[in-house]
Amino acid sequence: MRIRSICEADMGQCLAIYNYYIENTCYTFEEALLEPEQFRGRVSRITRRFPYFVAVKDGQVLGYAYLDAFHERSAYRYTADLSIYVDRRCVQMGVGSVLLAEIERSAKEVGLKNIISVIASCNEGSVRFHEKHGFRCMGELENVGYKFHQWLSVKYYQKGL
Repeated sequence: MRIRSICEADMGQCLAIYNYYIENTCYTFEEALLEPEQFRGRVSRITRRFPYFVAVKDGQVLGYAYLDAFHERSAYRYTADLSIYVDRRCVQMGVGSVLLAEIERSAKEVGLKNIISVIASCNEGSVRFHEKHGFRCMGELENVGYKFHQWLSVKYYQKGL
């Protein structure tokens, strides 16, 4: 498996991974599938300022991870929001851990001090993953999202670099 920056050729596979999670899980609070141009636009915006990596093996994208602004106000500039999405067929195979290690390396390199993950409380696998990698739960907002006919809560996880 190789970790590298995202490129145009990865967009379709990354979008398929993300759209699976939109359509089938409460892990993202998005409800409408993204179109290719929407996804490209997001990647373009994010990569102007933050790292965006893919894990690739034999030409297949196994997962991707990126940092984004935690908040737009300037005082938050040393803190970033983390997202990791792994192809459902590759979960618990170490892909997320390798992506996280590269994200953390890159974050330190550019002077970031904190990484925040906003995790749907229903996503127990992600909660375990973050705790295993040194993130601490800093709080929970109850019933702030509504998807699949249920109210959903989010947990805020933080890791200092």
